[in-house]
Amino acid sequence: MYRIMMIDDEYAIHLSLRKLVERSGLRIEVAGEAEDGVEALDILENCRPDIIVTDICMPEMDGLEFIRRVRESHPQMHFIILSGHDNFEFARQAMRYGVSDFLLKPIDPAQFHATLERACRELEERKTRFSRQTKWTLAQQRHKARLAELLWSADEPEALEQTREIMTLFETMGPKEVSLSRYAHMLISELLSALEERGLMLNMDTGEEQWAQDDPLACGRQIEDKVKEMLKMIRGARNLGSHHNIQKAKRYIEENYAMEDLSLQEVADSVGMSVTYLSRTFKSETNMNFVKYLVQVRMEKARELLAESGLSAQEAAYRVGFSDYVHFSKTFKKFHGLTPSAYRKQCKAMNGG
Repeated sequence: MYRIMMIDDEYAIHLSLRKLVERSGLRIEVAGEAEDGVEALDILENCRPDIIVTDICMPEMDGLEFIRRVRESHPQMHFIILSGHDNFEFARQAMRYGVSDFLLKPIDPAQFHATLERACRELEERKTRFSRQTKWTLAQQRHKARLAELLWSADEPEALEQTREIMTLFETMGPKEVSLSRYAHMLISELLSALEERGLMLNMDTGEEQWAQDDPLACGRQIEDKVKEMLKMIRGARNLGSHHNIQKAKRYIEENYAMEDLSLQEVADSVGMSVTYLSRTFKSETNMNFVKYLVQVRMEKARELLAESGLSAQEAAYRVGFSDYVHFSKTFKKFHGLTPSAYRKQCKAMNGG
């Protein structure tokens, strides 16, 4: 049901228009009536009309000034103008305000009915367009967010499938006034921005002129190629960054192995990585997990201490982060084939001690 407001300083016009609306059989109800533009502005928000029928010549505020003011806050309002004179200047100004319906008094019932029908049809079409646009906007936002996630995780098969779904969505629901090449440019630019927000800057040309203008298949292939290029750059940047961070993590371990409670969390914090990501990439880079690598570093340092210093086996254990000598001794023997004491004696004998 659409709501209509009528503005005219003649009571007879109000009565006539009301009857015509009520007898029209259209889904329209009279929401409010006013004698001039000032009164109409006062009751506008309470009436919430979809259609306004207004006279041009009224006291206090004429119809054109009223339309101008309403347009500032209600740009989609549908206006029907009434005039007692066939005045071209009024019509010209009305068109400037986006008014296409201009009726002369006395009102011809058939013409008024046709005008109302056209207003309802335009409102219905506008509602349909808005609904379609809303669905399209929400759907593409959801799909683009998903594609950005897949790019970030470097999942190429899923990313390409999601890209095809986005292009199908554009072809079936996208706004007609946006060209495919324009949308391709916007899509890649938004994906690059989403990755930039995560701290990943990719230097890629997204110029609108590079896309196939009138060939959906060709443009679709170009977009997929861009997605593949992005994935390659992401993997390259991530591998380089991971390698750098793992080298930093290894240095941190080698500088702090003597701390008995040295943990993966502390190492992760030192290189600015999550524990889960560090654990996974550390094993990928070194072919061993954090604990095994730490123990290896400690055992190598212990071997050096026992071979090159006068420290006792127990003192060497403390120096490399072990407070439990029995555990240290078993671990050392597992790595070097001798207990710490036996290894120390062997080194002394070899050195002539």
